Amino acid sequence: MLTMTNITKQFTGVKALDNVSIHAEEGRVLGLIGINGAGKSTLMNVLGGVFQPDEGKIELNGKELKFHSPIDAYNEGIAFIHQEPQFFLSLTVAENIFISDLYMKNKVVTDKKKMMEQAEKYLSIIASNIKPNQLLEDVAIGQRQVIEIVRALTSGAQVIIFDEPTSSLGIHEKENLFKTIEKLKSEGKIIIYISHFLDEIMEVCDDYVVLRDGKLVNQGLISETDKSGLSDMIIGQKLEKLKKEEVDTSDREIVLKVEDIHHGNLLHGVGFELRKGEVLGIWGLMGAGRTEMIRAMLGLDRVPGGKAYINENGEMRPIKKHELLERVGYVTEGRHFDGLFLSKPVWMNVTSANLDAYSSKGIHMLDMKKEHEDTEKYIDMLNIKVPNADVKVSNLSGGNQQKVIFAKWIDKGANIFILDEPTRGVDVGAKLGIHKIIRELASQGSSVILITSEADEMVDLADRVLILRGGEIISEQTGADINQTNLMRIALEGVSA
Repeated sequence: MLTMTNITKQFTGVKALDNVSIHAEEGRVLGLIGINGAGKSTLMNVLGGVFQPDEGKIELNGKELKFHSPIDAYNEGIAFIHQEPQFFLSLTVAENIFISDLYMKNKVVTDKKKMMEQAEKYLSIIASNIKPNQLLEDVAIGQRQVIEIVRALTSGAQVIIFDEPTSSLGIHEKENLFKTIEKLKSEGKIIIYISHFLDEIMEVCDDYVVLRDGKLVNQGLISETDKSGLSDMIIGQKLEKLKKEEVDTSDREIVLKVEDIHHGNLLHGVGFELRKGEVLGIWGLMGAGRTEMIRAMLGLDRVPGGKAYINENGEMRPIKKHELLERVGYVTEGRHFDGLFLSKPVWMNVTSANLDAYSSKGIHMLDMKKEHEDTEKYIDMLNIKVPNADVKVSNLSGGNQQKVIFAKWIDKGANIFILDEPTRGVDVGAKLGIHKIIRELASQGSSVILITSEADEMVDLADRVLILRGGEIISEQTGADINQTNLMRIALEGVSA
């Protein structure tokens, strides 16, 4: 039994946790849920030794624990799989997995063979094709979460905390993670599972705890509630889901055309057309080539072939790939990696892609007053929850960080938006807010390319869906055929329902 009793934690006058008590039992999975800023990560950071509580106590099997660092928690058998894991890019996958247990002699790992064998063994548990001798910098961002999970498995921990563990996983990795969690349950581990995906909470968890504004508001058995009930508890009110209207975009003007993109073994002559005011979904399993197609199309990765055409005054004109990158708004899958200047204030991020518009002629002085004014306009327009435009972006929740990126590209004047996992790691309320922004952009005539791993998000937003499999577009779905069963079946088997 793990108990956290009357945990209180305050930061610069803000109570992040207010007298929170939870308990978790061996052989069961406790779902910890709430919107961003509810206190979930703070509570787990207390359990993981990152923060020390101002009040309250932690007990494991009747023994009171006091942590002064994450190492203290690790030594007591608590493993924390963070949503934004930290890695050593210049080390191998195996070295990253065993970073806490490496035996060093003259700065050289003495038993590399054994380390590689053990790493391969644990990677196979998640059925990952990542090689233990790969440098971490060569592993795709979407696959790095697997390494963090494996790192926790190798520690032999009694308590394992999963913080949004599937946000970067493909379907197969996710299925194998859930099987691993079942195995850990059978071994009597205590598992705490944080996720914004309520279908995962319903599938994986036995019990739930809901936090709101740093307080415990609900707890109980998963078997006695449903997704709708959990959603209402999280928000504190009923959510109105965005209603999708089926739109036929087949007769609309083509605004972008790409063709014959090749990329080694990843892409084989891929091409498509994007129409005015449509949301075009790109669907497929991890490894299908979705992100690779976008990066190749924009000239971010060197590829041997491919052409791009853009509509100018009603005519399709061939353009260079780097020119396309300059014209679009690109919301990447890793906002912390290449989407934001985290240490800079909100207003600097919002105007960063459009500095020429704020620069005076001749001496090129920036009109910071105008930058602030425009940023305030976008804060209101996109409902970005922030005290003022001078707050550092790093202090915002994930959902509000994503909205800042949308504001940046709207300020730039982009009319083509490429969105790669735009709601990854954001809460239920923020997700609906982002969905509303996407729909409004399309209704105002902007064109959107949407990549998402969430089938329900694709169903809710896309007017047309292209399905990638093995580096080729194998199907196009529209209207009622855009449903979860059909999308999953085609991606897995190459055939429609």
